[in-house]
Amino acid sequence: MKGIVITSHGPMAQGILDTSKLFFGEQAQMKACCLSAEDNPDDFVNVLKEAVAEVDTGDGVIVFCDMLFGSPCNCIARVIAEDLESDKIQVVTGVNLAMILQILSVREANDPTVEELIQSGHDGIADLKAMLKANM
Repeated sequence: MKGIVITSHGPMAQGILDTSKLFFGEQAQMKACCLSAEDNPDDFVNVLKEAVAEVDTGDGVIVFCDMLFGSPCNCIARVIAEDLESDKIQVVTGVNLAMILQILSVREANDPTVEELIQSGHDGIADLKAMLKANM
């Protein structure tokens, strides 16, 4: 089973982790890493390395970042740059709750692909008012 690390600017990652517990309860191999304004990015790289090591039991890790090229994403990029040939760490940016719920719903039986996770994130974004109008 792949480990999961959620990382963000501020407490968003912890909020997503806490919210996922409402649906699935406490989860093994899952950690949130939140970068605050006073954190040093060099130190945060080490925080991410430790988190990846903590949740990896041999099947690898998926790191979810809040946004592409934000500081948390840039920090995990530094981690994976150390061994680009390895498939141990996968990174998905633009994390949302739908992605996390998708991986938690299936990861014990079969880890979803990165493409499936991205699609579930896309599928969770909609114009509700337009949908309601179309169905009236």
